[in-house]
Amino acid sequence: MSLRPSVALLIVMAAVPVRAQTTTRVPAAGGEIVITALGHASVQVEQGGRVVIVDPVAAQADLSRAKQADLILVTDIHPDHFDPGAIAKLRKPGAPVVVPPAVAETQKIPNTTVMLNATMRTNEEALSGITVISVPAYNIQRGPSPGQLYHPRGRGQGYLLTFSDKLAAARLKQAGSVYVAGDTECVPAMATWVKDVDVALMPMNLPYTMTPAEAAACVKGFKPKVAIPYHFMGQKPEEFAEALKGQPIEVRLLNWYAKG
Repeated sequence: MSLRPSVALLIVMAAVPVRAQTTTRVPAAGGEIVITALGHASVQVEQGGRVVIVDPVAAQADLSRAKQADLILVTDIHPDHFDPGAIAKLRKPGAPVVVPPAVAETQKIPNTTVMLNATMRTNEEALSGITVISVPAYNIQRGPSPGQLYHPRGRGQGYLLTFSDKLAAARLKQAGSVYVAGDTECVPAMATWVKDVDVALMPMNLPYTMTPAEAAACVKGFKPKVAIPYHFMGQKPEEFAEALKGQPIEVRLLNWYAKG
């Protein structure tokens, strides 16, 4: 018995992730996590009324869709990640802005919270009630010339967020968790820090980070519940989704380039 064309179309569409939407909701301990693709590397993460924005950059994103942030995170010094003007507009009064040392050294953002690679802020040091781990982000093999890397080890970092100020809740997976990888290849630190998270946002743009296939192989190692490609200008995130078919990882494709 053949399917009617309309039914067949629905089945095909359901099997292939689409990237028309800019917001998605992920069930998690503590309530839904809301991920909003602001543009390129700029992402808004919400749970329980708390708003975190990573790398707000006006030139790359539609920040009219962004909310005032309880916490802002900056991953690197490059202009597609670091926009002091955007941070000033979106930062709630007194809200922490977490930066790596290289960003702090620019002295373009007042009152920053500096985190080194592979450090944690939790319990009494948690930021806006959120446990934050700075996960190293760097190139292993790609660079502009022999002996040089686009992103040297120790300069930039991704962030693992757990929406609780209690380390025990983070360790026992009793709170929602999101990993935003930043500019990176598949570094060993991911296997150490990023295990069984609710959501992982992975970059896949060449020549600077990973191919979609490499990013897919990477997430197979730490198994997030939901994987979202971002920062993929010039690449095809559908290839990432295809490479993860049959894996216990849900891929969601968002429209990161709706601005233009």
